[in-house]
Amino acid sequence: MHRSIYLLAILLGSGSARANDLKQLYELALTRDATLQAAGYQRDATIEARPQALAQLLPQLSGTAAATRERVGYDTSQPGNSTTTNCDLSTETNAQHCYGTARTLALNLSQTLWSFQAFSQLKEANSQAAAAEATYRGAQENLVLRVAQAYFAILSASDQLTTNRREREAFGTLLNQAKVREQTGVGPRSDVEQAQSFYDATEQNVIDAANALDDANLAMTAIVGTRSESIAPLREDIPLTSPDPDSADAWVASARQENFDVRAAQLKVEAADHDISAQRGRGLPTLAFVGSASKTSQDVVLGGNQSLDTIGIAFIWPLFQGGAVASAVRQSRALYRQAGAALDALLRDTERQTRAAYRGIVTGVQRIAAAHRAVESGRAAVEASRRNVEFGTGTEFDLLNAQNNYYAAIRAYSQARYDYLTNVLTLKQQAGRLSERDLLAIDDLLIEKNP
Repeated sequence: MHRSIYLLAILLGSGSARANDLKQLYELALTRDATLQAAGYQRDATIEARPQALAQLLPQLSGTAAATRERVGYDTSQPGNSTTTNCDLSTETNAQHCYGTARTLALNLSQTLWSFQAFSQLKEANSQAAAAEATYRGAQENLVLRVAQAYFAILSASDQLTTNRREREAFGTLLNQAKVREQTGVGPRSDVEQAQSFYDATEQNVIDAANALDDANLAMTAIVGTRSESIAPLREDIPLTSPDPDSADAWVASARQENFDVRAAQLKVEAADHDISAQRGRGLPTLAFVGSASKTSQDVVLGGNQSLDTIGIAFIWPLFQGGAVASAVRQSRALYRQAGAALDALLRDTERQTRAAYRGIVTGVQRIAAAHRAVESGRAAVEASRRNVEFGTGTEFDLLNAQNNYYAAIRAYSQARYDYLTNVLTLKQQAGRLSERDLLAIDDLLIEKNP
């Protein structure tokens, strides 16, 4: 059984209350995300190709009704032609023109018995519909990942802003201490200038972090349609596990078979292959059963009332269409090759992303541990440097560097945790296994906000 982050979250966090912020944002995205909605409409439009293709193989029934006024000319010099009612006689040309009204009702029925083009178009439509469904399923998976990434981006930007503000305050404290030491004559001017340079460098970082946080909130708003000013942060003790199975090749094999985007691309190649047959079928014979029934009510001068019923088999063979069929086949073959090339590119990119996500999880566990140790070491280095400055065995510059390294380590540790969780979701998404349950597992790792 696969050891998922979901199960570990339950085991490690069974005593914590659910924050539900991530879940609520995802539920909003399900109904408001324009990208998912567009994918759904595209799916609905594409699958209509199947009933349209199937309709060509089903009975076709049409009805017509017509009312016409007709004029018939007769040569009165011929035996048997005489003037009748509603006729005009011309003595100069020995011709008479008779007028009458005809009313016609007709029903026409046809049933395709054989059409290589129609059968090929049905196969093409089936592949297109399946590809559209796979594309939509991929969009649903992608929404899970996009919401999580946007959420992590907000948390990361918030952490960076908080850390940068704390860093600025810390350097501000060191700057004030250096100024006091200079004023009392126990510290050189160079300590003030060094502290001032470190302090000034933090101002832009604070501004950039604030802008990044605003951008991250706007990115989430674009997905869910509403702005969330405060979201629950991530717990400190998140579970860290290696991928199962523990082989990148196994995940790549799964991605090549189960990734929805790959599956959609494969189906598009199949549809393009069927389209070649459909275009070739435009120049092949078709066989159809045909029948019609008509009734015409008309004046005697036009021949009187008539009815006509027909039934039979129609054989139609378009022998020459100006080269259009050959051109359409060449065009379809080019599109088939294009679809194949797109599939190859997608397979390579999917493998790249799968291996990168797998590597990101494996190394992410190590990176988080290393970053945590760096934070602890940085804190200890700051305290040691501070004591050295107080006892005169160290320089102010050493303390400034130690503090700068400490806050850099805090930022790296914070980002490493979000990168790890993103890679966990990305690996599952590439393998076609990402679901709402995985997002809920992340939601279990959030700290409950105070009401």
